[in-house]
Amino acid sequence: MTTRATNGRCVGPSRRSFLTYGSLGFLGLGLDDWLRIRAEAATRAKSPSASPARGCVLIWLAGGPSHLDTFDPKPDAPADVRGEFKPIGTATPGLSISELFPKLARATDRLTLIRSMTSPEADHNRAAHHLLTGYRPSPALVYPGYGSVVSRMRESARGALPRSVAVPDAPIFSTSGYLSSAYDPFSVQADPNGASFRVRNLTPPDQLTLDRLSRRREMVKALDDFAREAPSTALSASRDQFAENAFALLTSSAAQAAFDLRAEKDAIRDRYGRTTLGQSCLLARRLIEAGASFVTVNDRGTGQLGWDTHAQNFPTLKNTLAPPLDQAVSALIGDLSERGLLDQTLVVIMGEFGRTPKINANAGRDHHGRANSVIVAGAGLPGGHVIGRTDPRGEGPVDEPVTPADLAWVLYQRLGIDPEHKLLATDGRPVRLVDAARPPKELVL
Repeated sequence: MTTRATNGRCVGPSRRSFLTYGSLGFLGLGLDDWLRIRAEAATRAKSPSASPARGCVLIWLAGGPSHLDTFDPKPDAPADVRGEFKPIGTATPGLSISELFPKLARATDRLTLIRSMTSPEADHNRAAHHLLTGYRPSPALVYPGYGSVVSRMRESARGALPRSVAVPDAPIFSTSGYLSSAYDPFSVQADPNGASFRVRNLTPPDQLTLDRLSRRREMVKALDDFAREAPSTALSASRDQFAENAFALLTSSAAQAAFDLRAEKDAIRDRYGRTTLGQSCLLARRLIEAGASFVTVNDRGTGQLGWDTHAQNFPTLKNTLAPPLDQAVSALIGDLSERGLLDQTLVVIMGEFGRTPKINANAGRDHHGRANSVIVAGAGLPGGHVIGRTDPRGEGPVDEPVTPADLAWVLYQRLGIDPEHKLLATDGRPVRLVDAARPPKELVL
């Protein structure tokens, strides 16, 4: 499918091939070098001394932000490429980012900036699938999103809190794919910045006491016993799991407390920003602190694809999109660090692609998969570090290209999950969590 633009906005739906050994020469690696590095990486991945992160917060910038106007400015490029924003210095010597992010600029000593993320996909749906699963889309298989894989791999963990949560809702292709829908993220489906914020289906309806709820649960289980002779299916298994999860949520005061932002002091809420994104990031911190394994914060700005700036790119970034992101992410990094949670929490900030270097006739930038910037932090990753470099116009990487599969490898390893592990697809075929990955050595445990 393709994506069409209407009034400057995208409306509706509209692997990298693995490098051959012979092409490794431009990196200065021979076949023996590459095999040695891969073997060492595999050894480290299985090392018991590696301490896995307790959880991950993925901040998804739906629509795809311009890398040139955020974290990969090109001040020496022609005016119709460099745009309106100036670069500013950061806490990392020699590193500049856009003037739109003064708070993040002071926090780069705790971040790793990947400037060479690259993908052949430039359609929203296809690119989202690639970035959120590590696999390019296939007509034969929809791959599971990161949160669903983490839920599946940590399903033995006990607790009423969902292992994967989406705030305020789940991005497309962040769900269970070929896995059972029991591993879909729990979607909050409400704005955490709303005055009457209430998580849908988390609070029992009026007049329904926990005693009545327990009796209803026992009745449902009794009725299910009559159907045990029928063959079990993925759907019925998912239904049973949903029922158990729902009951655990409704009856756990600790789980419900994790979603209660009223417990936070006003100063903390103000620090994150009284915006949907700010309060979503604060809720993500509370959920990780309470034991959730994966929280996806879906930043859609003021629309379905807020970062899809085909028109009026510069005022939209300056006035609407960048300030909440700058405040929310800097607060999240600082808050996690102060609470001693940053080393135990992986933070990832990304969208589905970057945007074209050439500014279009509508003062916007269009889809561009070849170059994209991603921020990762926490979980023992190096701070004040930059991986990769794009050409002078930001068209594509000229150093250390990183693919979605490479990022997936790092994400799973940092969470203590073997990237080479195989799960069974619906047809019984074993499928690796990550395929054809060459993760940056700086990010490998």
